[in-house]
Formats: sequence, C-alpha cells, structure tokens
Amino acid sequence: MKVTLDDARRFATGVLINLDVPVDIANDVGHHLVESDRVGYASHGLSILPNYRRVLKAGFVAADARPERVVDHGGLIGYDGHNGFGQHIGRVVMDDAIVRARSHGQCIVTLRHSHHLGRMGHYGEMVAQQGFVLLAFTNVTNRAPTVAPYGGREPRLTTNPLCFAGPLPGGRPPFLVDIATSAIAVNRARVLADNGEAAPPGALIDANGEPTTDPSVLLADPPGALLPFGGHKGYALGLVAELLAGVLSGGGTIQPDNPRQGVATNNLFALVLNPQFDFNQTWRSQEVEAFLEYLLSCPPQDPDHPVQYPGEYEAANRARHAHTLDLPDSVRKPLADMAAEVGMPPLMPL
Repeated sequence: MKVTLDDARRFATGVLINLDVPVDIANDVGHHLVESDRVGYASHGLSILPNYRRVLKAGFVAADARPERVVDHGGLIGYDGHNGFGQHIGRVVMDDAIVRARSHGQCIVTLRHSHHLGRMGHYGEMVAQQGFVLLAFTNVTNRAPTVAPYGGREPRLTTNPLCFAGPLPGGRPPFLVDIATSAIAVNRARVLADNGEAAPPGALIDANGEPTTDPSVLLADPPGALLPFGGHKGYALGLVAELLAGVLSGGGTIQPDNPRQGVATNNLFALVLNPQFDFNQTWRSQEVEAFLEYLLSCPPQDPDHPVQYPGEYEAANRARHAHTLDLPDSVRKPLADMAAEVGMPPLMPL
C-alpha cells in the first residue's frame, strides 16, 4: 500500500484531532508515527493508531496531557508525563534537555508516567541533529510483562529499549543505536503475526517454555514470552534499563504491586552530552572519521552487503521514502475501519 507522506501525516493527525487530541499534540504524534514508517519501523508507525484509539476511548491516555517539570537543578531535570501521548511528551522533554546541555555541557533527564514514547531512535535523531550525544534507557510499566528472564520460562520483564545516538563528521548520517533488550520488540511480533510471518529462531518461547517461531503465542492464554537478546547479556542490559528508568524517574518497575491496566506506560532515564564542550574539537572529529574509515573498509562477507554503521539503515530508508511510504497491506483494513469510526475518509493508496 503506497501512500504519500503528506497524506499519511494528514491522516494520522486528523484521526487524533477527531478523537479530541489538541492539534499540536496530534501533529507531534502523527509526525512521529509517519517517520517511523519512513525509516523502516512499521511496528512503531501508523499500524499503532487503532490501539491508540482504543486506549483513548478507555481513558488510559490523557488526550490533552502535557509534561510537567517536577525537578530542576540546571543540568538535572525530571518530568512527569501525566499519561499523555509519549510522542509529544518525549519531544518537549528532549527539547528541554538539549537546551540544558547547550548551557551546561550535559543534562541528566528523567521522565515518568508517559504513554508509549514510540520509536526511541526518533529522539536520538533529534539530539544528534543538534550536535549532541544521547544515551537513553526506557522501561515499560502498566501492562503485563512480556519478556522472560534469562533461564526463566515465564515473563517477568518488558522490552526495555536502549538508545545511543550522536553526530558524525563529514556529512555522514548520525550514529544511531535503538534496540529492545528483548530479541524482538512486542510491536514487531504483532506486525509479524498480522502478516502471517514467523519470528526469528531464538526470539520466543511458548507458555510451556518451549522454543517457537510463532509470534501469536504472545497473544495466547496463557501467553508465551519473548526472550532477551544475546542470552544473559541482553537480560542484564534489560535489568539496567528497568532500574535506571523505573527507579530514578520515580515511575516504578514492572513488579506486580504496581498497576497493570494493559496499556504501555514508559519511564525514562537519559543523558544528553555536548561532545565538543571541553577540549579539542578538531581532534575528536578527525579521530571519529579515521575510525569510521577503518571500520567501513572491512571486506564484507557478502559483496552485495558492505559493512555499515548503525544509523545508515534509517538514513537510506528516509532517502528512499522522500515522498511516499510503502505500508504493509495488513494495515489497510484496520486503518479504514478506524477512519469510518471517527468520521474521516480512509487513507487512499496511490
């Protein structure tokens, strides 16, 4: 299903406005979703809109909520998202962190009680475009756990993503790492299930703890579970994200005494750095460029797939989708049904 970028943005924003979301918040959410599709992450794109409508209708997300700064110590700030749309909350909070890093050289920022923040790489790109570095840890609460601990057969964690981003010299696209600490993200499993595709081996277990490639086990009763990426290493990083984001923000962890209403709520711990704040900007740029040239000169295993650094994938997709999106066919009916329900024309393919 090919659509224009402008039509996709208008559709996403229009749906939200029809659901009584303020225009500026709807714009932030719509832009974020379309950019996720544009750079190759359909799991965090327009396919999420029907679920957002569901949680709005159920009262699990506050349509007009805005972030409140509850801690302010110059280079250390903390926010409460008041269960507002994460794509708006996250944009406002990261803009403030960038301003603080420009003044102080760095900023530690926490955020609690935000609805789904979306694709964390979006914030990494925001920071890198300003010449700064982002290191972010996110946990997920207010829903049932989905990820089994290393060696466990039942879920006790969630996908708890990590994001690292920074600018690169020579006009290169920014360095960007945006990974779940599970083998795949929950929304990725949802997209695979919707399209009738298998999950990669080693990503899932069923309710009996047996390995499977069927992503629908996450929706079964009782459910299966995602596995950490990289065995005990991904598991350990997931715990780091859980504790930094959940505890230092004040938003809480996935432990069962906290609410589990079935809607993703994110907490965040992040560090924004000015990499040129203290010394020798020229040397740093030259060192990064020399390292990249060394890295990318590595002979590839497959001549058709040269070595890349993280971030080139997103940049190539963005350039390829300069004017249009290729949405999976599986989203056509859900989006059309949602449009009819809110009294809008459907998103029309080219």
